[in-house]
Amino acid sequence: MECGTKNAETSKFCKKCGHPLSVPDTASGAAPAVPDAAPAAPDAASPVPASSQSQSSAPASGVPAVPLPSMPAAANASATSGAAIGSEEDAAASAAGSDAGSDAAPASPASGASSAAAATKALPKKTMMIIAAVVAVALVVCGGAFVTYRAGIWGAKVVPNVEEFQPPAGQKLTANIVAKQLNDSGIKTEVKKVYSGKSKGEFAGLDGVKSGDRVQSGQTVTVNESMGPGVPKGTVGKQATAVVNTLKDMGATVKYRQIVVNDTSKYKAGEVVATSPDDGDALTDDYDGTINVGVATKGDGVGYDLLGMDKDKAKSELESQGYSVTLKPHFSSKQYLGKISYADPAFGTPLESGDSVTLYYGVDSSQVKTLFTTTMSGQKVMANPGDFLTGRYCKAGSSDCFTLGLETQGSSGFEYLYNLADDSDTDRMLTASRSYQSFGVAPGTEDDGLLINGDTGAFELFTLASAMGGLYCGDETMGDSPGVSCVNGQKVMNSGSSAQSGLTQRMDSFYTYFPVGSDVKSVESSGYFDADALAKAKKEKAVDTSRPFIVMRDKSLYSKSQTEISRTQWAENPFLPANPKAAQKTESVKMKPAPSNASAYYLVEAGGASVDWESLNDADINQGASSSKSSTSSDSDSKSTTSGADAASAKIFAELAGSQYAFAETGDGSAYATMTLKSDGTFSGTTDEADLSSGASVAEAPRKQTRFSGRFSSAKAGDNGTYTLQCDASAFKIDDSAKAIQAGFDPCATFTAYPAGTSASTFGSGAQTVLRNRGEWESGPKDWLIVNMGVADESIPGTYERIEK
Repeated sequence: MECGTKNAETSKFCKKCGHPLSVPDTASGAAPAVPDAAPAAPDAASPVPASSQSQSSAPASGVPAVPLPSMPAAANASATSGAAIGSEEDAAASAAGSDAGSDAAPASPASGASSAAAATKALPKKTMMIIAAVVAVALVVCGGAFVTYRAGIWGAKVVPNVEEFQPPAGQKLTANIVAKQLNDSGIKTEVKKVYSGKSKGEFAGLDGVKSGDRVQSGQTVTVNESMGPGVPKGTVGKQATAVVNTLKDMGATVKYRQIVVNDTSKYKAGEVVATSPDDGDALTDDYDGTINVGVATKGDGVGYDLLGMDKDKAKSELESQGYSVTLKPHFSSKQYLGKISYADPAFGTPLESGDSVTLYYGVDSSQVKTLFTTTMSGQKVMANPGDFLTGRYCKAGSSDCFTLGLETQGSSGFEYLYNLADDSDTDRMLTASRSYQSFGVAPGTEDDGLLINGDTGAFELFTLASAMGGLYCGDETMGDSPGVSCVNGQKVMNSGSSAQSGLTQRMDSFYTYFPVGSDVKSVESSGYFDADALAKAKKEKAVDTSRPFIVMRDKSLYSKSQTEISRTQWAENPFLPANPKAAQKTESVKMKPAPSNASAYYLVEAGGASVDWESLNDADINQGASSSKSSTSSDSDSKSTTSGADAASAKIFAELAGSQYAFAETGDGSAYATMTLKSDGTFSGTTDEADLSSGASVAEAPRKQTRFSGRFSSAKAGDNGTYTLQCDASAFKIDDSAKAIQAGFDPCATFTAYPAGTSASTFGSGAQTVLRNRGEWESGPKDWLIVNMGVADESIPGTYERIEK
């Protein structure tokens, strides 16, 4: 069978159809069969069909056997050589190594290749049908597997759109509902409590995954449960711009304040250094729905970086900046012993050169008797509790807190310690001594049953009413008024009756204070605490003795018969520790609770408690597209990026700024006030008053000073070169509110600034009196004069004249 193709004379196979061609016999006749032997290695340019490696000899027929389809290796080889299997070149190359002239010549690589080519042409339809069927089945299987995998039917699970979960009718979508539905779909969950603007218990998002994500088998998805608004742990230490988005979703007013730092190597500019509530704390009702964020700002003043600094080093650094510095002791945590723990003005407050600063350094129980001892008429006596105790005290991880602070009583100017939640009545002041009519003997001089006279380092604080016996006639304290009797619950003067009726002794506020270093165990073992209360405390987490703490008596732990005892006459107060010296013995009511981490009120240090937020300037924080300076409510939108003034007001404040303004209500120097007005509109000052009760002259009388501060929120030009200033009443602070009139800021409302030389006839009679006292009736003020316009003409208003720029 011939295809008609013309081939070369030396060709043994048709170059078109691959059929063997007739060749002349050799001289010796038929060629002998080629014995089985490994073929010679082919030329690198000649591909070798894989079938030829297992082929031994040709069949007796003159047509070589057709090999099985070659494996990919042969195809790859041909692809590499560039010649197709069965080509003329392959055939010629194979023939070159064979004996010529024999019909029974063994199969050669070339013949296998050409046969493979022919087989490939003979089988494609059937083979391709099989391959197509296999591929189709594979696609169906793989496609189904892919679809079911993506659907989460097997393998990894798909997180559903949890926002579409439906809570029971009338309920909100809680974290527990979301967790349960995820669990039901085969996804393992855990619930984590976080602060958010949602109500407590509500679902507050997923942590680390979102709807549509795939989670592997065994992977746990965190479901966030809202604790309500608060400051997330870790806010302090971040850049303020990094916490903006988190805090603005709390549903609270967020105010960013500038906190002065002197050394930016400790706190970088823009870093959050303090918050209120503190880092990790909830936004309780105490904070009026406001989160304050203190942002480190390089500046001059009481740098926040002074906190924790060695007391002498801190004093030296501030003095080198031109400030007048006083060091005073304060009970503190172990970490602040000998180091600065408080400051007045507070940490972060900007100052002007020459301003006064009080730095408080930490002390422990070894200083208790020293702090409670003073000298009077050459003798050591018991001192009143002082500023070494002031501060906020809170239970661990709780918003249950109270604040100890100083209040001024009467016209004497003396300051006394109070729980600031109490009224400032005399009988509510706190003392550590039974001697309510005098200062009493110095601590440790005699044993009257109080801890302060022992060696444990602990001491008690109680009200003056308790020191006077805790006696009440009806709802009024009996006090020590001579000649007063209690008749049917009413106080009667000189009743003539010796019998008392309606007289009771009542349990009152009582605090046991443990500075760092106190011997708590000795107090516990002395029988001071109720036995059952002590046993309960021993089962709870131990108190942290590295911090000062107070155990406050809890009336709810006593029956009414224990908290109110009927009397017919005066008796030793059973709610104070028993007095071994008392002539009339009275059984003492034991203290409840006993010390534990759950019952202790710890002194709060650093953080938001160490900052006077209202005295700080607003911080200009980049909040992305909004570029607003702070997430504050509309009532603070009028504040500027510094003290709360717009550009026009700021220009006026810069003109009026002065390192000293003076206001003299009298002409004899017995009472006056000085004030510093800064270029941002903030001011601070001190009233100074002579105590003339002793009969001493003004020059020799002891003097009482009261600090105040605030800011003018706006200023605008008026007639005849005057300026109208608006005082921000919410920002005005004074140590003794009764002295606001003397300071000239009652009310804190509208003031007018008059230029030098303004005629005295321009002013009301009160301001004219001040000018007469200053000898400026004819000339008018010599510099700017700022007058409180909210005071009636016949009264003397705050009238401050600038005497030093």
